[in-house]
Amino acid sequence: HGSNQLPRPGGFAPDNRIRANLRSKMYKNTGYDRGHMCPNAAIALRYGKKAQQETFLMSNVVPQKPELNRKVWERLERLEEDYSNRFDTVWVITGPIFDDHIEIMKKNIEIPDAFFKIILDEKDGRVRALPFIFPQDVTGKEPISQFVTSIDEIERQTGLNFLEPMTDEFEDKLESETPTLW
Repeated sequence: HGSNQLPRPGGFAPDNRIRANLRSKMYKNTGYDRGHMCPNAAIALRYGKKAQQETFLMSNVVPQKPELNRKVWERLERLEEDYSNRFDTVWVITGPIFDDHIEIMKKNIEIPDAFFKIILDEKDGRVRALPFIFPQDVTGKEPISQFVTSIDEIERQTGLNFLEPMTDEFEDKLESETPTLW
């Protein structure tokens, strides 16, 4: 969080581009934070105030337990920002994971069971991936490295296929690896 950091916007705004009528007050007294999927700090630093304000739209947040959002997830966002400063180009894919056990917050907002983040970097024509799964029930003291997984596991839990445009051989190798932190 460098000196170029823009001040944090005052609150979360509804996103009129989506049908869901989500309001910040829906999170009040629920025990859940409004967890950013696209992080505020890194976006503000690279893309400016307007882009930062978009990270404070209700369409960019999901219910996260405080121990996850304020501790482990925040450390992951700092790592993500560090990687974006150290490497030429970094892509990030992130989102919630839902299982068959549905838990609902106020106003029919489903509470995710976990979250995934896939950080991709290309250097010298080589792509590498750093995939994570973070459950809601963390203490906040765990090292980020504890949550490194494979893209295959994220795809299994989400039902999504992330790297389909790649050639099968390359995709299979990249998705099956469980790497270490870079």
